[in-house]
Amino acid sequence: MKNILVLLVFIFLGCSIKYNEIKTSPKDPDVIRLAQMLKSMDTSIDPVEAEDLAMFSIPYTKRLANSYGLVLSPNFQNFLVNIGLKKKGYCYNYADDLGYALVKRGYKSMDIYRIIHKKGSIFEHNAILITPHYTTTKGVVLDGWRNAGKLFYSRLKDDHDYEWKIFKRLQ
Repeated sequence: MKNILVLLVFIFLGCSIKYNEIKTSPKDPDVIRLAQMLKSMDTSIDPVEAEDLAMFSIPYTKRLANSYGLVLSPNFQNFLVNIGLKKKGYCYNYADDLGYALVKRGYKSMDIYRIIHKKGSIFEHNAILITPHYTTTKGVVLDGWRNAGKLFYSRLKDDHDYEWKIFKRLQ
């Protein structure tokens, strides 16, 4: 039993992720791509808001990962939360924490939703959907969990890994 505990501690500490470079700039390729993706959803999207959302979201998920004490694998993080060695780091933690932080920024041209895949199953997954105001047929998925704190973003129609359903609008 002692050997297993030592091994778990080694894995737990040896596979931790710490994002040291969290700041980003408007010239960062991910910021440019995400902002363009948001702006291209609809002409009603305020370009300044789209750029702000991109500039905020990309480093924010890294900050969340650091605050959760994230380990290399999101699934292993879930295991550590389940056994009580970590307090946070589930996909819904990322979705809630990122989603409500975005709501606080007060975007007027975009709505923010929590979306869910296979609710109630062991394959349940949560993320954020950014849509043009009062539209849910198109949008951009933001997922901080999938890539261990590095923000995954994709057009809703292009995210073939999950069958997303609207869970709730965040306000």
